[in-house]
Amino acid sequence: MGKLWHRQAGDDGKAQLQEIDLSTLKIDAPTVIYLSGFLTNNNQPGFISGGIKKTEELLAGAAAGKVLAWSHTSLANLFNLAAYNILPSSRASQAGYDLAAAVLMPLVARDFTRDAKGGVSGAPLPEAEARANLRNVTLFGYSGGSIVAQETFNATLKMMKKIGYEEKAARAVLKEVALISVGTISRPSKERDRFTTVYLVASNDRINRAKNWIWGTLGTTLRSLFRIARDANRKELTIRPLSDSSVFITTAVRPTLYEWEYGQNGEKLKKKWFQSLYPKWLGRRSYHELPHYVTTDENNNGFAKIVLHALTNAINRDAQVSPLALIAPPDDAAHHASYRERIENAVRPMPAAFQPRGR
Repeated sequence: MGKLWHRQAGDDGKAQLQEIDLSTLKIDAPTVIYLSGFLTNNNQPGFISGGIKKTEELLAGAAAGKVLAWSHTSLANLFNLAAYNILPSSRASQAGYDLAAAVLMPLVARDFTRDAKGGVSGAPLPEAEARANLRNVTLFGYSGGSIVAQETFNATLKMMKKIGYEEKAARAVLKEVALISVGTISRPSKERDRFTTVYLVASNDRINRAKNWIWGTLGTTLRSLFRIARDANRKELTIRPLSDSSVFITTAVRPTLYEWEYGQNGEKLKKKWFQSLYPKWLGRRSYHELPHYVTTDENNNGFAKIVLHALTNAINRDAQVSPLALIAPPDDAAHHASYRERIENAVRPMPAAFQPRGR
């Protein structure tokens, strides 16, 4: 099975990677769970620790919160990714059930237990209590992790219904969970009534394009297909709500494998290089690397600072928020004016096919 990890200072004062016992996990404070890409397996501590460190760096200016990371069992996880995209409305792998049972179910149910055969028991918590508990959870899914996040939703919904929740009520409560999904390879148009979600997909991301070619479309109707497909080929930043709880953001990213690091006063400090996902001998770029999506370099690409603000707002929230509110900059900082203008100019209407009747 996959594993959950955190970094904790050892006797020498240096951060050390430690596995978390899922049976004893208790989330009672703002927590970000980084769901890694499909190449990050249990036996790759460097990748796991790196994901946690990158998330901690992004949250350096936010209120204190825990950062955990999930790793996959093996490359056999690729089967789970394919299986989910065939049945996105119901599919959940063992990873989805493990995370749902350890992370989310104890926050919505009293005396929750799950036995070795998958049987569950417990009683629904009062709605206000369940909502407040779930506001402590922010999922940060990259690449294959975007599918694990959706499998966790499917597994949680199934178990909530088994212990007595009505589906409509369960879905409403689960919107309190925030999901920042980057390099998304799940199926956003099939996931519009789930967690409060911000999707980021580069228009030239070759991994995502391959997924779209295999599974057909991001949309469910011809109208939404052409509208979102057009967005996905644009180079400029485009932000389009898919529902009241999900927003799809796309822009082109550069082939260069570096970004500039800036100081607090905006001064350029140093060039930071990152590793290509594709091997050099291939002579091609994937445009799928995590740094493209989480960059804070506004001269790099249109995604700059979106994940920074989304994670910061998510971990500081004390009420249910909209996905557009998640990507908003701080109100009290004049130097965020260019970011605010960039976001406002990129917002487009929700596809007509997705709008509730009566609008």
